[in-house]
Amino acid sequence: MEKDNTYQWPYHGSKLISKDKLKPFLKRNNVSGLIHLFLHVGLIFISGILIYLSTNYFIKFLVMVAHGSFIAFLYAGLHECIHKSAFKNKKLNEIVGYSIGFVLLRSFLNGRYRHMAHHTFTQHPEKDPDKVDFPSGYLEYLKHVTSLTIWIRIIDNLYRHSLGKMSSSEKGYIPESEIKSLVLESRLMLLGYFFICMISLYFSTTFFLIYWLIPRILGEPFLRLVRMVEHTGKDETADMIHNTRTSFPSSFLKFLYWNMPYHVEHHLYASVPFHKLPKFHKLVKPHTDEVEPSILSVHLEILKQIWKNKKSKQKNSLLNI
Repeated sequence: MEKDNTYQWPYHGSKLISKDKLKPFLKRNNVSGLIHLFLHVGLIFISGILIYLSTNYFIKFLVMVAHGSFIAFLYAGLHECIHKSAFKNKKLNEIVGYSIGFVLLRSFLNGRYRHMAHHTFTQHPEKDPDKVDFPSGYLEYLKHVTSLTIWIRIIDNLYRHSLGKMSSSEKGYIPESEIKSLVLESRLMLLGYFFICMISLYFSTTFFLIYWLIPRILGEPFLRLVRMVEHTGKDETADMIHNTRTSFPSSFLKFLYWNMPYHVEHHLYASVPFHKLPKFHKLVKPHTDEVEPSILSVHLEILKQIWKNKKSKQKNSLLNI
């Protein structure tokens, strides 16, 4: 499908679907979000029980990885609350958003404005704060998948924001009027983590380490693998059909990621709630590129392209000798 050059940064929405056809998909409710959240948290609770019941250390570790993945994928719920589309009730979006942010060690407020900048300038080489450059080699690919750089950024953000220090890029998308609120949120988060540390030391318990922090770290790479699929290797254009990728993973992964694999649809119309994206996909599908059959297929293409780029670079080097 050819690029639509009528789209320019900053992106202000698509006219692909008529207002009459779009209208039913914009209706939000509290029930769908609460049911999905209940099931997701229930899954975390069940995997936590399985950690407790596991007597074999290897099995316990595997369950901790699964448990951590379920926790990490709560990011999708946070994402929906950022868009105010998880629930119809604005206050409920805020409460759940701040709560998930605390669990994930991510600022809800910073996430909101950073993510809005991502939607406004998707794949812009300089203005998209979430843009992932195509890996220059296998080492860079592994660095991103292992999430080491992500954790450095998360910790750095929390520390800087608690001191009221904003980076130059953050000053471009965080309204000055919200900085005090962001500082307060960051300080309250750090205070909460401090209390958790104190409780753990006082009661000599590893509960928070075993059932939260260690699994949270172990689970992040699985979230990275899925999030990389959304834009990595796509065009640097304001046309959402060509700068974003929709994929078809398993139904379980769609559930865990709150239907975010329907990512072209989400970027075209970010106001469509997560629970309506599967049906909305059918309406958008005739206008989009080919849908990727799985997360794995995209990563195989990325790895194949890294190999091709490496060979091409070696060939050019030989020609220049």
